[in-house]
Amino acid sequence: MSEEQKESVVNPYERACRHCGQPMSKWLATHNDWGDGMGFCTDIMLVCFNDECPIYVKGWNTLYDKYRKVGSVRHFYNPDDGFQGVLPVGHKDALRGDIVA
Repeated sequence: MSEEQKESVVNPYERACRHCGQPMSKWLATHNDWGDGMGFCTDIMLVCFNDECPIYVKGWNTLYDKYRKVGSVRHFYNPDDGFQGVLPVGHKDALRGDIVA
């Protein structure tokens, strides 16, 4: 691979949130099983922890209005397969304990 080709390869662990454009954080997904107990089938995912991200801000009202639950959502991206979605959070600091450098 030439030097020019190496520079054009995108690092899958560097990505901006599609909702706010802010850099997403590496998040340890292996210790988090949701509902079915199967986990995410990956060790690291990218999660937007920007508290001003529109999907996070709007999520507080959306979850309460639709489900009468207090919480919001944060955007995630799986660099292994490209799958994107949202993770539920019950408070501002939820999931932050598993952010990795």
